[in-house]
Amino acid sequence: MGVNLKWLKDIISLPPGNMIMVGNTVNSLIRNVIDPITSIIGKRNVEVRLQKQECSIFGRNIWIQGADKEDAYKRIEGESLLRAYVDEWSRVPKNFTKTLMSRLSDPGACAYGTLNPDTPAHYLYRDYILRARELGIAVWKFTLKDNPYLDPEYVKAIIAENPPGTVFYDRNILGNWVAASGLVYANFDRRLHVVHSPPVGLAPKELRVGIDYGTHNPTAFVSLEKYLVPGRARPTWYATGEYYWDSQVMLKQKTDAEYSVDLAEYLAGRWKAPDRLKVPGSRYDGGDCVGRVVGGRMRLSDTQVGKADVRKYPSTIEVDPSASSYILQLNRDGMRKARAADNDVLNGIRKVATMVSAGELVITENCPWLIQSMENYSWDPKALNDEVVKEGDHPVDALRYVVNSL
Repeated sequence: MGVNLKWLKDIISLPPGNMIMVGNTVNSLIRNVIDPITSIIGKRNVEVRLQKQECSIFGRNIWIQGADKEDAYKRIEGESLLRAYVDEWSRVPKNFTKTLMSRLSDPGACAYGTLNPDTPAHYLYRDYILRARELGIAVWKFTLKDNPYLDPEYVKAIIAENPPGTVFYDRNILGNWVAASGLVYANFDRRLHVVHSPPVGLAPKELRVGIDYGTHNPTAFVSLEKYLVPGRARPTWYATGEYYWDSQVMLKQKTDAEYSVDLAEYLAGRWKAPDRLKVPGSRYDGGDCVGRVVGGRMRLSDTQVGKADVRKYPSTIEVDPSASSYILQLNRDGMRKARAADNDVLNGIRKVATMVSAGELVITENCPWLIQSMENYSWDPKALNDEVVKEGDHPVDALRYVVNSL
């Protein structure tokens, strides 16, 4: 709110000169900045002209620009600027920022920006914030609690989306520039988030399946069932079954067609995990994992699945987007709900962590590989950016594909 008021004051009081407003995208700029400004000064004082990539505020023309691509800087090359306002600055490419700074060439020119913190290796933190005194930059840090005008329910919802114990809480709630370290799902506790089975007496309303596909690496399926639990305002999703095949352990590499057969057998509740693939101490053998699930019918050829009596079918099968040939195989075999999953890693991790903390994602004992993966999934301490250790992550990737579809 404060930077918006300062921006409005500059619009009214500054001498003639070019002004620009920048967002990750033009749509996000309108949503995050222009709409709130409109609510302050009224619609008659704001006009957005998308085709010209400009807006008028109090009769002053201002350029509006999205900067979500590496070549976005080319759109402002050669311009001279008096003022700039950058929203979501940590999502703006470095080369755009460098070009923007070089174009603030009018007397008294300056830029304002808002952002959520990121990793300490981020160029804004390293090249500008740490050098704030040297460069004459003023930096203000705010936490969520610093705004007394926010609705308490909104604050509660934001904290739920960025649960304590995660890097997202440290950055988006506390406003700290911190590196992702330690366990990804530090908020996961098997004593709280693992149950024997879904609630007795309740029927699942929907089934979704996620698949992380590997040729030399393991392949994992994870099933999520949707339950409407009395007393809960939102649905609860239970991980009720999993499939895991490690070709290096089993000394057998499977084809797309063989994994398609396995999925059909898995959905029919007949797939059994080989002894060499069982998690030590687990009683689950992989069978009868989704026999109760509601859904449509699946058409498979007898030659492809033997005479598999597959009667239930998930509403969606979210497959590793890199496995295009496998998705094609599944569709050829009648599994029309198979599609490329949304592979947004960080957003998916945040969604999983949020659902776990809210009690909206529960894992049953039928998923020992997933439980083990949740407890060991870690951030890569050697990475400069937010990257995970790519080891034993196949069940959690399959889970993330499903959660990203919700």
